[in-house]
Amino acid sequence: MKKKVVSLFSGAGGLDLGLEAAGFETVLATDIDEHSCKALEANKVTAYQRQRPFLSNAKILCKDVTELSGGEILKAANLKEGELDLLSGGPPCQAFSVFGKRKGRQDPRGRLVYHYLRLIEQLKPKAFVFENVYGILTAEGGAAFDEIKKLLTNPAKNLKYKLSIHRLNAVDYGVPQFRDRVFIIGCREGRSVEEILPICADQKDLITDLIPRRTAEDGLRGLPPIGDEESHNHTGRKHSQRIIDRYTQMSFGERDHFTRINKLDPSRPSFTIIVGSDAGGGKGHIHPHEGREVTPRESARMQCFPDWWWFSGTSRHPIRQVGNAVPTLLGLSLGRHLLHDIFEVIPNGLVDGINMLDQQHLFTAKEIRFLRETDHLNQQERLAPSMQ
Repeated sequence: MKKKVVSLFSGAGGLDLGLEAAGFETVLATDIDEHSCKALEANKVTAYQRQRPFLSNAKILCKDVTELSGGEILKAANLKEGELDLLSGGPPCQAFSVFGKRKGRQDPRGRLVYHYLRLIEQLKPKAFVFENVYGILTAEGGAAFDEIKKLLTNPAKNLKYKLSIHRLNAVDYGVPQFRDRVFIIGCREGRSVEEILPICADQKDLITDLIPRRTAEDGLRGLPPIGDEESHNHTGRKHSQRIIDRYTQMSFGERDHFTRINKLDPSRPSFTIIVGSDAGGGKGHIHPHEGREVTPRESARMQCFPDWWWFSGTSRHPIRQVGNAVPTLLGLSLGRHLLHDIFEVIPNGLVDGINMLDQQHLFTAKEIRFLRETDHLNQQERLAPSMQ
């Protein structure tokens, strides 16, 4: 029987996709954003049609987490207190981002952390995953992170979790993008995740069991031309000829002084996909070979969403759904270690997860064979005697 997940702050479902590709089952996904919930509902249907397991048994609940109770979640998920295997989610991170104003707990978005804690207390899950930007480590001189760790360790009387804390960069897990994030894993039974094994490294740091980092060129490989009628969310901003010329003349990796966005280098991973402010923004990077900004679909490629995964709304809405997500391949590696180390079950194979997420374009046939041969997490002999 698959381990059950309740997903908070689900957004467009990047972390959910990764966890389910690893072998989890999402039983409830919730977000306050109407467009995110519309996307999840639509993609649930499409996934079923494509014979993918994503969200197949999930209840999609569009609701403000501040008004959401543990009892409501348990009823919707048909679970009792303490039965939930995994609570996952990342409270909105802008309050702690190094790119924002860093108001931390003083920002209303920073206060959402405490509603995550409240739901841990009410649900008493066997384990949880708390995801956030790396800026949370140093916000308020580290005081915010110290408080969060303390509360996550002991969220209520007679409720304690052993924490494993990992700062991960998505680029080390097959994602064609630099994206630095912190994951706090809590386990009620006292188990821990000692490491989350990378699969990629910079060319100069390669060792036996790693392949080179994926590049922007890898991420864009095989994508139809902009405006293709069968490609979801693959139309972009209209640019004047002056802007087109300026973008075309820029060097790879160069930042445009007017729009403050960077031109992708095809031989390197993408810069971090960003959201923009609550008022709008969220521009994409500049395409490496065409004088324009990338489309939401091209940004979604850098976040490792399947091409058939649809984002609701127009203009900034898809950009925000894409930019807020955890890359699916990062979620896959995280989920495999959670299943192996916390729940002591054999996860889906790495290559099986890559195929399930339709991310084969990122790897050569030789690399796929290599990843399958060096995948140790789903091999019986790697399990402890108690797990076999």
